[in-house]
Amino acid sequence: MPPAPATAPVQAERQGPYSPAYTRYVLFIALLVMVFNNLDRTILGILVEPIKRDLSMSDTQMGAAMGVAFTLVYSLLALPVARWADHGVRRSIVAIGLLCWSGFTAATAMVQSFTQLFLMRMGVGIGESAGTAPTLSLLSDYVPPRQRGRGLSVVSLGAITGMGLGMMIGGLINEVWGWRAAFVVAGLPGMGLALLLRLTVAEPPRGASETGRSAESGTTWEAVRYLFGTPTYRFILIANSFSLFAAMGRNLWEPSFIIRIYDMGTFWAGSWYFLTSPLPSMLGIFLGGYFADRLAPRDQRWYLWVAAIGQAISVPILLAFLLWPETHRVSLIFFDVPFAFVLSFVGSVFGSWFTAPFLATIQGIAKLRMRAFAAAISTLVTSFVGLLAGPLLVGMLSDAFAARFAEEALRYSLLVPTAAPLLSALVCLIGASSVPRDLARAREQDA
Repeated sequence: MPPAPATAPVQAERQGPYSPAYTRYVLFIALLVMVFNNLDRTILGILVEPIKRDLSMSDTQMGAAMGVAFTLVYSLLALPVARWADHGVRRSIVAIGLLCWSGFTAATAMVQSFTQLFLMRMGVGIGESAGTAPTLSLLSDYVPPRQRGRGLSVVSLGAITGMGLGMMIGGLINEVWGWRAAFVVAGLPGMGLALLLRLTVAEPPRGASETGRSAESGTTWEAVRYLFGTPTYRFILIANSFSLFAAMGRNLWEPSFIIRIYDMGTFWAGSWYFLTSPLPSMLGIFLGGYFADRLAPRDQRWYLWVAAIGQAISVPILLAFLLWPETHRVSLIFFDVPFAFVLSFVGSVFGSWFTAPFLATIQGIAKLRMRAFAAAISTLVTSFVGLLAGPLLVGMLSDAFAARFAEEALRYSLLVPTAAPLLSALVCLIGASSVPRDLARAREQDA
C-alpha cells in the first residue's frame, strides 16, 4: 500500500507530501514509464533501413510513419485526455495509456505494408496521448517548486534513455532475430509496468507539494484563455517548437545517417548513437535542471536564460558533427573513434539544457487544475512542429537531394533541423522578462 500523504504545510513545501524515499520510488517509476514511452515511439528510427528493404518503402514514407502517423491521433486526443487528467485519477490514466501504446508496439511486428505500419504507429499515438502530460501533473504534486527543475527532469531523462535504448537494443535484436522481434521486445515489458504503476503509485491531492494554493476547477475555455493569456507560456510554446523540430528531425534520422555515412550495421550504429547523443543529452538535461534550480531563486529569468545559453552553444558544434569528414579519427584510450562523434557528444550535452527548465516553468505558471492541460497543449504544439514536420521534412529533403548527393543526401538534409535551436534561443531571450510576473500570477490565482 502507498503511504498516506503528510499534512504538515512546512513539510510539504520543503520535501513534498510523501517521504523522500517514496517520492524517489515514484520518480523512478515515472522514469521507467517515460523510457518505454519514447522507446516505443522512436525504435522505428534504428529500423528504417531493414523495414525499407523488406517493405519497399521510400525515405518520405518512413518519415511519415515516424512522425505523421503518431501526430494525427495524438493531436485529437491529447487535450481531452489532459482535461480528464486534471480532474481524474492520473495514475490510472497513465497506466491505461502505457498498456495501450505497449500493445500496439508489439503488434507492429506483424505489419506487411506501409499502410499497416502507419496504422500501428497511429495506435502508439493513441496510448501516448495519456503519457507525458498526466505524468508531469502527477509529479508536480510530489515535488515542491524549489526542486521541480531537477524532479521533473526524470520525464526528459526517461525520454532520452528510452530513445537511446530503443536505438541500441533495437539495432542488436534486428541483427540477431530481425526487425519484427525488436518491436515485440520493445512492447511487452510495458504491459507489466502498467500494472506495477497502477498498484503501487499513490494519487496525491492537488497542490500537495505547495502551501497556500487551492485546486479550483474551471472550464476548458477558461483554461485556454488563462494559458494563452500568459506571455511566458506563449514564448515557451514557440521556443519549444523550434527545439523539438530540431530534436525529432535529428534524432529519428541520425542512426540512418551513421549507417549510411560510416558504413555500420544497425547494432553498432544504434550503440554509437546512444553513446554520442542520448547519453550526453541525459547529462545535459540534469545540468539544465540543476542550473535553473540553483540560479532561479536569485532571478527567475534564469529558467529561460539557461535554455537559451545551452542551445546557442550547441548549434555550431552539431553542425560541425554533420559536416566533419568521417575519415578523421582520434584516439580515445583503447580505440580510435571518428572525431565527429566527439563533437556530437559535446553538442548534445549543451543542446538538451532547455528541457527541464521548460517543463518546470510550464508547471509553475499553470494553475493547479490546468497543469496536465498546459503540458498537453505544449506537447501537442511541439509534436506538430517536431514529430510531424521534423522527420518528414528530413525524409523529403533526403529524397530530393539523392540524385545529386547519393548517400550524402541525408547529411545535408539534417542541416536544416540542426540549425533551428538558434531561433529557440532567441525566443527565450525575448521572453525571459515575463517569467517572474507569470509565476507570481499563478500563485495569486490559486490563493
